[in-house]
Amino acid sequence: MTRQVDVCGRAERYDDADVCCELPRSLLQLFCLRKRTAQHKKLQKYRGALPYELVEKIIVDAWCSIGDAPARWRFFRAIAILSKIWRDVLHEVVLRYVFIETMIDFVAYERLLSRYDPCARYVSVVLNAVDHTRFRVDEIAKHVPEAQFICIAITMDRRYYFDAILQNLLAKTESLTHLRICWPPLRDSFACPLSSVVISSVTHLHIARHPSASLGSILASFPNVTHLRLGTPCFLKNLVPYMSTVQVLILDAPPQYSVHTVSQAPALMFQSSVPLWNICDALEHGLLKSTANYPGRIIMNAGKSDADKSVTTEIALSCQRHGVVFECRRRHPPLWQPSHLDSRRWDYDAWS
Repeated sequence: MTRQVDVCGRAERYDDADVCCELPRSLLQLFCLRKRTAQHKKLQKYRGALPYELVEKIIVDAWCSIGDAPARWRFFRAIAILSKIWRDVLHEVVLRYVFIETMIDFVAYERLLSRYDPCARYVSVVLNAVDHTRFRVDEIAKHVPEAQFICIAITMDRRYYFDAILQNLLAKTESLTHLRICWPPLRDSFACPLSSVVISSVTHLHIARHPSASLGSILASFPNVTHLRLGTPCFLKNLVPYMSTVQVLILDAPPQYSVHTVSQAPALMFQSSVPLWNICDALEHGLLKSTANYPGRIIMNAGKSDADKSVTTEIALSCQRHGVVFECRRRHPPLWQPSHLDSRRWDYDAWS
């Protein structure tokens, strides 16, 4: 009987040991089951979401197409509460494509950059040299230290303002390679004196509009430009000394082009602006010296009609004699003028 009791006692002890072994095993199985369930739910949620690349494209296209600052930030707030995925992509896009065109933009980015590191690649800035209630050039530089594309629109100019832009913004952005800059109309802008500041990193330069008699001194600050686009007709032969590295030259030549001389005088109207560039004369003075391996290239964005066909044909023959490739693109409507904020300002095709 004692043995039976002993045996029973041992049996009971064995049952307790088995329970102790089974308990952790059951907890582990329960944990794994819950983990698999959570992963399954997360996977189901991800499967129902749009791919990251598509979400990014949707937000980039929308963000870069909104021209009004209040509407731009209303869009930001609406997307931010849509979902975590969209909010995360939104922050990446907004920090990469930076618009500082109004005080609304400036204040919004000040708040964002108090929580995130600056990582802007594409920057659009509207500057006003007269309105002291707006942001200053040096206040923008700290937000865009790694920018590669910068588009600058000057709505109100003052003397030596371009030198301030060179020193306080462009010189502090060593990664900058593509620059678009547009001054106010000629009657509202000041001549740019030659500056001692040199921006060596810029290889693609688009000067949509420039002050009178200033293009040479502007180009002198960008000695390594290989792709140059000019939007205001001028005497190209005077620019030859500043274009030794230029390989591709893009010229805007719209029909019915108007030129404002002084503030009170009426504008001068030209049926075609193609002759105003004096390309043939510039080629004779050494414009775009070509070699067999590196031929120079001139792209002319002319009017949609071919009313100036005889002039463009003459230019094509002159380019052929000098070993320069010439291409005429029919794209501009009558009375076209460069704008401060071109909707295609970050398009690679603008420089190629």
